[in-house]
Amino acid sequence: MLVSSDKNETRVAILESKQVVQLYFDRKKNKSLVGNIYLGGVENVLKSLDAAFVNIGEEKNAFLYINEIAYDVDIEERSSITKKIQHILKPGQIILAQVTKDPMKGKGARLTNFISLPGRYLVLAPFNDGVGVSRKINSVERERLKALAEEIKPKDYGLIVRTAAKSKGIGELKKDLKHLLKLWSFVKKKTSRVKKPGLIYREHPIVIKLLRDIFSEEFDAIYVDKKNIKKDILKYLRGIGVKFNNVIIHHGQDDLFETFNVSEVIESALERKVWLKSGGFIVIDYGEALTSIDVNTGKFTSGRNSAHTILRTNLEAAEAITTQLKLRDIGGIIVVDFIDMDSDNDRQKVFSRFEQCLEKDKTKTEVLSFSKFGLLEMTRKNVSDGILGTLCKTCPCCNGLGFVKSKETIRLDIERKIRKLVRESSSKGFLIKLNSVIAPLVIGKGGKNLKSLEAATKKYIAIKSDESLALDAFVVAVEGSVAEIIQSAKPFKVGDILELEVEEPYSHNKSNALSRIDGYVILIKDGRKYLGKRVTVRINSMSKTSATAEICAPDG
Repeated sequence: MLVSSDKNETRVAILESKQVVQLYFDRKKNKSLVGNIYLGGVENVLKSLDAAFVNIGEEKNAFLYINEIAYDVDIEERSSITKKIQHILKPGQIILAQVTKDPMKGKGARLTNFISLPGRYLVLAPFNDGVGVSRKINSVERERLKALAEEIKPKDYGLIVRTAAKSKGIGELKKDLKHLLKLWSFVKKKTSRVKKPGLIYREHPIVIKLLRDIFSEEFDAIYVDKKNIKKDILKYLRGIGVKFNNVIIHHGQDDLFETFNVSEVIESALERKVWLKSGGFIVIDYGEALTSIDVNTGKFTSGRNSAHTILRTNLEAAEAITTQLKLRDIGGIIVVDFIDMDSDNDRQKVFSRFEQCLEKDKTKTEVLSFSKFGLLEMTRKNVSDGILGTLCKTCPCCNGLGFVKSKETIRLDIERKIRKLVRESSSKGFLIKLNSVIAPLVIGKGGKNLKSLEAATKKYIAIKSDESLALDAFVVAVEGSVAEIIQSAKPFKVGDILELEVEEPYSHNKSNALSRIDGYVILIKDGRKYLGKRVTVRINSMSKTSATAEICAPDG
């Protein structure tokens, strides 16, 4: 386990055989709410959805479904109850609830009224009854632990035995239960004192939460880059009675994530394409409703027949996909399009490998068999926005589409906007700011395109470039009389002395060169020999879209 922390963010990486398999991020400005317990006020009851919006004191109201409400009936009767949400909750009602899913994609957090308090070995469920044991524990050990849990379970409480409890005795379970009951007592007391919606109990920080949920004696080492984090880890481990005989190392020299090549893995986890060792690759596309993963042979060719090549690629892809699901924390519906296989035996091999690799994933998953179209469908519990939602934001140019309009499309769109602007305005002239790549296209070679636009609209139009604008931006800087536009559009005047970089040769004269300022093309006489250098020039003449200049003295 690698823990890198500063005042703004804590990052955790889990490595197996020197390979990064999981990443976690906890940012000061975007902390996870999962596990937090709130006193909430019911805002709206939605009869059609059998759900309610609940004010928990956060930026957005949270969402509570009817099947997440612990109303006053016996557990055995619950399945036969047909009560509606409006029979259980009313606007203004105060309830205790816990966050199960962070706010995502503009939606508020997801809530449950079935509070659960996880410890190292047990989960205490105050509003449930009965005993459950982790499915990852074998049947014989499950029975032993279930008997112990039933022996120590308090009346009217539920208990779940966690995977970490494997091989543990009743003394260790009792100690964990004592801690959880004390925590629940704290929650109840604070709830009785609080009078308005707000936080009652905050889940542990990310490092302590991971130590509780995934840490085991199988870890070889924990690396940290802050001494206070090391101190917190040791304190927690001692508190839960875990004797960690391996090493907790304070790595105070180089960047911890750089040393272990984690930063490189983070960058690759944001890419759409993931290469396989054989030369094949997978492509991961995120949609609103589901994530699709496509498998391709790419550069991989086998010395045997094509069926062997396809099987090898699909088997390798099965491992890579399950790794990426954990690494990127992809949740929701996932559809995998493996390369088509003719053999049922080959399909079963790929399916078995996929399921085998998923066994290492601690997040709840469900996999269906191959569909008649050869697609493998699965779900993975969706708790957070994953690495993409945490580290990235929607592209302002394509709005998440993944494509941007071509330059020619943008030019034509802008010309249509200009015509619309002219039709709706009584002004005689317009100064329009455009992106520095698009402005020359709208002006055209020698100003030809802009002249045609003016002739068609019978208005004076000046274009000014601004590299800070988005590619498709359209800003009306000034509109008014022709004289006002002429004055506003000039970036300089005849006789001005400017320092410019000589950008490119002038195609119609071998000795001249070109430079640009705010969309103006400046022809520099005898400037070609200074290409790529900065020179001082004097402006000799100006037209609407271009100017001529002569060199005063080259700089260096």
